[in-house]
Amino acid sequence: MEVTRFLSIPAFYDEVESFLLEQEDRAGLMLGNSLRFKDKVWEEEQPFLATVKKDGEIMLAAMLIPPYALLLLEKDEADGVGAVPYLVDYLVKEDYAIQKLNSPKAVGRAFSEEWTKVHHLEEKVVMDLRLYTLQSVIQPAARTGKLRKATDADLTFLPQWVLEMTQETNQLMTLAEAEEYALERTKNEFLFIWEEDGRPVSMASKTRPNIKGVSVNLVYTPRGLRGKGYASACVAALSEYLLQEGYEFCSLFTDLANPTSNKIYQNIGYNPVCDYIELKFNKKRTEKPV
Repeated sequence: MEVTRFLSIPAFYDEVESFLLEQEDRAGLMLGNSLRFKDKVWEEEQPFLATVKKDGEIMLAAMLIPPYALLLLEKDEADGVGAVPYLVDYLVKEDYAIQKLNSPKAVGRAFSEEWTKVHHLEEKVVMDLRLYTLQSVIQPAARTGKLRKATDADLTFLPQWVLEMTQETNQLMTLAEAEEYALERTKNEFLFIWEEDGRPVSMASKTRPNIKGVSVNLVYTPRGLRGKGYASACVAALSEYLLQEGYEFCSLFTDLANPTSNKIYQNIGYNPVCDYIELKFNKKRTEKPV
């Protein structure tokens, strides 16, 4: 197998476009980054972009956009797992540091096994994820309320909601980062609110508008308002809105440790595609002598 590194996202995307579009649902993260960052000028640390090929066919694609996690994507699981050692060898020879990984589970596990062995590290599972897609909405039980776009007036509470959600999902932000995130999502009209009797009770966001598909994330209902169907109503209404915008499908990730969210999304029409894993690599802890 042969590892090829690319020095720009446009060059990488030219190589992997068909590979990504043939599996756009599974490729949402990598495809989204390719489209989002294609014109970005990198002043400091450059992105890592590579493919592993066998007989001219892509077995594995890799992308790291600083400071985010390394993304891996394969089309065939066995081929992807078989390509991992070649990618790890290349990264070791280039003395490239990898601290985080987000990948389909089998390939991610294979990479972690190789990477932790070579560098004497240990893995920490940040989250076990499942990717779902939806092509038509199954409407949940009718309830009062409506979906609307977030406005500047909502920025009095949205940063706190974002902060609380990231605390629950182990993707920690500072309050300042949550304020910036909420402001950006509100300005680009990606953030939506479900309100009942004029009171905001849940939120969800459009994200990664790609070619045929678009994703939903940032689904959150404050603790005191849960169990009332607000998240189901919000995600169903947002998914319907996005399909009406012309997208062929919507996708989202769930935490497998949260059976409630997995159930409600399936109830409104989301079907499982594959499992992902999000990992961090840490130095091995050494026990102190007694």
